[in-house]
Amino acid sequence: MKVEDALRKIALLRRISTDNGAVAAEAENAHRLQKVLMERYAINAADIPDPSPTTTVFRLNWNYWNALLEEFGLRLNHFGGRGSAEITKNVVAYILLGTSQWWIKEKFPGGWQTTIRGHGVESLRKYLSVHAPRSYSFFRR
Repeated sequence: MKVEDALRKIALLRRISTDNGAVAAEAENAHRLQKVLMERYAINAADIPDPSPTTTVFRLNWNYWNALLEEFGLRLNHFGGRGSAEITKNVVAYILLGTSQWWIKEKFPGGWQTTIRGHGVESLRKYLSVHAPRSYSFFRR
């Protein structure tokens, strides 16, 4: 591997974060790999170019969101870059894959209203840990 290759890989590893939907362990692993590559190839942090605004950012695939929802016994429905999951009869989570944004809509007597918005898999996990219905293993067959 050349120094140019290491610079490219470090720049890509910098994009992996929990804000972009990576699990904490993945983000930590990416950070450690960055440090190892920088030490091995004697690269300073200033030598790595900042990502330009036109550069595409790290994007999730539906596997992350699906795994998260399965943890809570929920089913992901998706088409293209949009997805949804029914949390309860009156509460639905909507997800935009390209931006890692999600929001919750609740049914009220006046219609559906957005009650909360978030960004990233971890923030949805926090919401679901409080608001998702509890499922117990002895109910499943």
